Amino acid sequence: MNVLIIGRGRVGNGLARTLRKSAGIELRSVGRTIPASAVRRADTIVLAVSDDAIEEVAECIAPHVSPKAAVVHCAGARSVDELRACASRGAAVGVMHPLVSFPSTRTHPSLRGTSFTVSGDRGAIAASRRIASACGARVVVAQTSDPAYHAAAALAANGAAALAFFSVSILARLGFDQRAAERAIGGLLQSVGENVQRLGVPNALTGPIARGDAATVAKHRSAVRRVNLGALSAYDAVAPIIVRCARAAGLSKAKAAQILRETER
Repeated sequence: MNVLIIGRGRVGNGLARTLRKSAGIELRSVGRTIPASAVRRADTIVLAVSDDAIEEVAECIAPHVSPKAAVVHCAGARSVDELRACASRGAAVGVMHPLVSFPSTRTHPSLRGTSFTVSGDRGAIAASRRIASACGARVVVAQTSDPAYHAAAALAANGAAALAFFSVSILARLGFDQRAAERAIGGLLQSVGENVQRLGVPNALTGPIARGDAATVAKHRSAVRRVNLGALSAYDAVAPIIVRCARAAGLSKAKAAQILRETER
């Protein structure tokens, strides 16, 4: 499989790093300068560029794309329409969106066990499957063009990172070294992710709200108010969401109401 990755940002570098270790993948990664020879040679072209640049890059490479090639982009908030220039040349086009958090170009998360959401032409889906398999990832065939899809991903990934910001700040106020606190909370989030994958939701939920322990919630709020008042706002904002999840897991209406009353004090 001859793969050309266009884009050396966070997603492009992350994919390239993993695919370079994969047997059966001949990989080339390029940035702003895209050699026509590399485009002609590739049987799979991955556009890991900014959302606004997808259509422009597709138009740039279209004259050189083989009609037997598959061209996919990695933008979860965009559809295959941005690749119409390549489709007009006969290429199979699609979307291959890794449901992965890529925080920087210097550090790359493991893709093993993650999911790639793919859609588009049959040939593009097949090519995406091969890339995902080489990365150790699963494939989900579904449309990604609905903004709600991207919102779901952002809610989980960005919401978790933002809550970790407050959790780390609390531990730091209690004497934790900053990096020790980050590693501790990061490990906790990793275990939550594993529980979601293994047990599903709402069964992965743990903690005092899941148990209906309003007394512990009251103690939490008192302690957080003392240590970090800003974190209390985050605690109170997310508590009703946790209650809804706990209700789905079987928490009684009475205990849920008692917990919610505590967060309103």
